[in-house]
Amino acid sequence: MPELYLRLLDRVLTPILFVVAIFLFLRGHNAPGGGFIAGLVAAAAFELQILSEGDDVVRARIGRNLHPLAGIGLLCAASAALLGLLKGTFFQSVWYFGTLGALHIEQGTPVLFDLGVFLVVVSVMTTFLLGLSKRDEEPQR
Repeated sequence: MPELYLRLLDRVLTPILFVVAIFLFLRGHNAPGGGFIAGLVAAAAFELQILSEGDDVVRARIGRNLHPLAGIGLLCAASAALLGLLKGTFFQSVWYFGTLGALHIEQGTPVLFDLGVFLVVVSVMTTFLLGLSKRDEEPQR
């Protein structure tokens, strides 16, 4: 059974880690940050949940979604690379500029690529951490 302080840390730090991951993701190409480091921070939040609640609970909650999430991430990253062909070369940035009310929106393929990297890193690292925390069924002799 996990210790009380781990459950308390989980309740306090997990939302903070996810907010930091979102901040690092959105900061992306304009400053240090991006999909890779944001994915590592989000995986650290899942590791804290594994330590506080146990691997069976986390595996039941998100385990079946990890492999499809990695596939979706690879699809996002590959489509960001292929969308550059619309401008003539592979991996060329394609940007969308628009307005939504008073809000000015600039979105491009670098954000789509970062999203793909984020999804792949979160799913691979969480699968790895769940594999490390799995217990043997019978003890070794």
